[in-house]
Amino acid sequence: MTGAARKGISEPKRTDYRYKKRFYRDDDVAAHYDRERFAGPFKRRRNRRKWRAIRRGLASLGRPVRTLADLPCGTGRFTADLAALGIDVVGCDISVEMIREAASATARAGRVRGFVQTDAESLPFRDDAFDAVVSIRFMFHVDPPTRVTILRELGRVARHQVIDYRHRYSYRYAKWRVLRTLGLTRRPLERVSRADLEREFAAAGLATRAIIPVARVFSDKWIVVSERA
Repeated sequence: MTGAARKGISEPKRTDYRYKKRFYRDDDVAAHYDRERFAGPFKRRRNRRKWRAIRRGLASLGRPVRTLADLPCGTGRFTADLAALGIDVVGCDISVEMIREAASATARAGRVRGFVQTDAESLPFRDDAFDAVVSIRFMFHVDPPTRVTILRELGRVARHQVIDYRHRYSYRYAKWRVLRTLGLTRRPLERVSRADLEREFAAAGLATRAIIPVARVFSDKWIVVSERA
């Protein structure tokens, strides 16, 4: 193992993005990821809510999506589901270890066209290689300047983007603020305002077209639909 503790093996122990890029490139982290993050009735229900929001985001594009990059694909959480919509999907991730899990999980998904190990800051694809990019459970790991770099790359390889963002208009964020004020947690408040989000997308040359809440009040997740400005 290269940084994963025995308890909560798939949970990073630091918040900086450079560390996290290394952390997920680990066989034990990849092997435990689905069980620790998505197992159990509550987490499966949360997963279904996220998937409904992703589908709404794709539908809001108003045009067929024939090719798509799932980036990062992780262990294939949504890769096969995206392919089941009749889309040719390429899974992308910095972690070969995660890709191996995803390849196994999607082995019978006929329209998963393959996987590419890549860094989102510099993608190996030509301009407009895909109709759309879906990026889930990623941007909250990334510092704001690097997010802009990544958004710019996503906008280069696909005209449309469907991206999971974590916002501060939620019960969870309010609770964190109280705990930090009381000195009961040192966890940083890594959530964006609507103005923060608009600034980041504009800096990357993207225009937001729709913001879809995954759930009201108790969720801090938006699905942001954007396109090149």
